Amino acid sequence: MFKRLRQLHISLAAKCQILFGAAVVMIISAALFVPWQRMEQLTEQLNEKAAAAVARTVVADHVMREQRWITGGPTTQPIISSSTTQPSLIIDGQAVVPPRMISVNTDPTQLTHFEISSMQRFLHDRKLPFFARYYDTKEAVEGGYRFALPLYANGECASCHSETLMALPDEFSEVEPPSTMPTTQPTTLLGLVSVDIPSQISTRQLLLNRVFILTAGMIAGTLAIIIFYLVTTRLILQPVRVLQETAEKVSEGDLNIRSDINTGDEFQVLSETFNTMLANLKTSADQLRAVNKSLDLKLGQLAESNVALYESNRLKSEFLANVSHELRTPLNSILGFAELLKESTGTDRDPKIVRYIQNIVTSGHNLLDLINDLLDLAKIEAGRMEVRAEQLSLTDLFEALISVLKPLTEPKSLTIAPAVPTDMPIIETDPSKLQQILYNFLSNAIKFSPANEKIDLSAQLKEDHVLISVTDRGPGIDAEKQSLIFEKFRQLDGSVTRQHSGTGLGLAISKELSILLGGSIGVKSAAGEGATFYIKLPLKISSGPADVRARLVLT
Repeated sequence: MFKRLRQLHISLAAKCQILFGAAVVMIISAALFVPWQRMEQLTEQLNEKAAAAVARTVVADHVMREQRWITGGPTTQPIISSSTTQPSLIIDGQAVVPPRMISVNTDPTQLTHFEISSMQRFLHDRKLPFFARYYDTKEAVEGGYRFALPLYANGECASCHSETLMALPDEFSEVEPPSTMPTTQPTTLLGLVSVDIPSQISTRQLLLNRVFILTAGMIAGTLAIIIFYLVTTRLILQPVRVLQETAEKVSEGDLNIRSDINTGDEFQVLSETFNTMLANLKTSADQLRAVNKSLDLKLGQLAESNVALYESNRLKSEFLANVSHELRTPLNSILGFAELLKESTGTDRDPKIVRYIQNIVTSGHNLLDLINDLLDLAKIEAGRMEVRAEQLSLTDLFEALISVLKPLTEPKSLTIAPAVPTDMPIIETDPSKLQQILYNFLSNAIKFSPANEKIDLSAQLKEDHVLISVTDRGPGIDAEKQSLIFEKFRQLDGSVTRQHSGTGLGLAISKELSILLGGSIGVKSAAGEGATFYIKLPLKISSGPADVRARLVLT
């Protein structure tokens, strides 16, 4: 139940009013219960004392008369007369039955219901000091109070009232004295004194007292509620409402608002802390706004720079393509004439001239390779590279590469060892581009391998792709430099005194060509342990133009 109450959406003011109202009702009820009960006890004690005094007076008067009768009259005197009519007394204007003493052997028909009930109670409980009961009358407003005092026999009473100690009437015979009490003990019940008096405090007075108590409780409760309402409204709820309104305006985006609470207590401290937080928040928002404005300006500048960079890159690619094309035409002519001069030289020619011609041919081929690389790079960056997928046997491709590279391996006595598994299927890819990638791998392996070493050229079939690798026994590559060798114009030894020539474009072009073929390349190496370059290719690709500019980072 408490969990459901906590889930109800009730305002703080309503919760305070409900809880305090319940607390006021409980406190005032508890405070009124004590005087209410005390008033009832005092009323009952007052009637009890008055009735007990009348009963003791009757007993004392009876004892005096009995003593007189013993000295000058008969030996016994009945407690009550045989007459059933008793004169009435007028007390405070109310007719009441006069007090009388009743014996246990009195005819029950002569007794009232109260007297019969009292006699039975005294016979049953010898420790009961008295029995009393209130009653209302139609004639009097005050009501009445009936009181019965038991009379127990001692030695003197037994000598005077021997006849009374004989058999009990049938009305009381059913009530036997307790078996643990001897019949000869001095507490034998002789009778009782019946007293009927008006209530010492009238019913009207009791009602008036109760009305006064209830009125006092209502006045106290009303004053408590009014005071609590003023306290909670002025000291608690009003500061809370101010903070709530301020928070709502802040949530709407107004950071210039401030809460104004001057209560001199924790609410004022909370308000000042809240205002400090708003000031810091506004300062941070202004700083963030300034930073955003600066970022917007820099973003615009960056966009302009990107546009200019893209345009520069496009112009660079076009320039490389045009210049390379223009250079390749006369270079082919130079190489052609140099080959003719080389073939036309006889044995009688000057060795220097032969060496010079050979240098022209070698340098021309190196320059032609560079120009071809630049053209390929320009095509890839321009997005004009086209993929022509054909069926290809890796065994035939490896044999062709070994034949092409034989002039490079013979001077260093290197051996290229191909390894193709027998279950290798025919793949479908672009043969020229794959051959160019492997040619770059093998030419680098030849360049960096020591003399009289072996270069492994192997292919492995994986689940849905083929892995082709080239392993040399060269100096190897450090781990921190392995990611740099696939960048354009980057070489491990970039000094002017490097031992091996090259432009640094071979592996960069191989990486971009592998992306065109739907694969990827990588290297596994350690310093002094050689290097293994590999390419992962799908078993089948589709033909068509390919644009990989979105997947490349221009460096």
